[in-house]
Amino acid sequence: MKNLCVAFVALLLVSTAPVLAQSQTDTCHVYVVDVEAAQRLRDKLSVEDLVKKSKQEQEAILKSAGKTYEEFATKVGEEELTTRSYPFPKGKHVITASVFYTDESMGSTGGQDSMLLAISVAASATKDSLSAPDAAVAEITYNDSTDTARVKKNVILDGRLYVVGLECRCQKP
Repeated sequence: MKNLCVAFVALLLVSTAPVLAQSQTDTCHVYVVDVEAAQRLRDKLSVEDLVKKSKQEQEAILKSAGKTYEEFATKVGEEELTTRSYPFPKGKHVITASVFYTDESMGSTGGQDSMLLAISVAASATKDSLSAPDAAVAEITYNDSTDTARVKKNVILDGRLYVVGLECRCQKP
């Protein structure tokens, strides 16, 4: 009887472990890089020159080549979807970023759980970027060792090339 109780408690602990892990959140952000502006910046300014400037000057210089949006927290859990939309800089388009957690899509030696990241750019926001027709989608194994995940996409708008990305940090500092 004692062995049965120990086995039952062990089974409860194992079956609740994924639930405990899923009560956390991951921290994500979206970014846009104007490739031409970044190349001009690289040609004009060396890393050494950039380091010599004040933090405010560095931020102003880097801001001229791209934009990073505020971080957002995802809801980690089975079949949980978090979607955020942002206005595209200097344009009429909208960036939609989605993060989705599941255990039914991709099995690996690290487990059954996975994390999908998707990013899209369109004339208007979409319900989620996973189902957007021209989205970039990445999937990774999601477990206690997952650190950082990223998906990015090249977009040409008004004749200019941009890199649009979504990056998520899964480990808490």
